[in-house]
Formats: sequence, C-alpha cells, structure tokens
Amino acid sequence: EAPPAALSVLYLLAVALLVTWHLLLLVTLTYRHTWARNAAGAALGWAAWALTYRGWYRWAWSPGPPGWG
Repeated sequence: EAPPAALSVLYLLAVALLVTWHLLLLVTLTYRHTWARNAAGAALGWAAWALTYRGWYRWAWSPGPPGWG
C-alpha cells in the first residue's frame, strides 16, 4: 500500500532540506573567508550532523531518525 500523499510530500521536503544543507556547506567551504575558517565551519557542520544522527537518535527517549517507526 502506498503512503499517504502528505507523507510523501513531507519526505520530499526533508530530502530537499538535506540537499540544501549540503549545498550551503559546500558553498561556505568554497567561497568564504580563509581556508582554515572554511575547514572549521565544515567541521562544525559535520559535527552537528554526527551529534544528531549518531548520538541523539540512539537514545532511548529519542523518536529515532526520520523514517523509523
């Protein structure tokens, strides 16, 4: 059975947000400030992702990553 249309749209919007996040990270790394500041910004962006997906989502009280459950 296919998921409801609203859920499909929500999923597509989440994917669009993820793509936008990666694009912004890439542009920031490429075109702003010095290389060291760019690398620090990219590291902070990756750390935020890692903290969310490898940390917070694994706790018992977390709802889990999108699509689980």
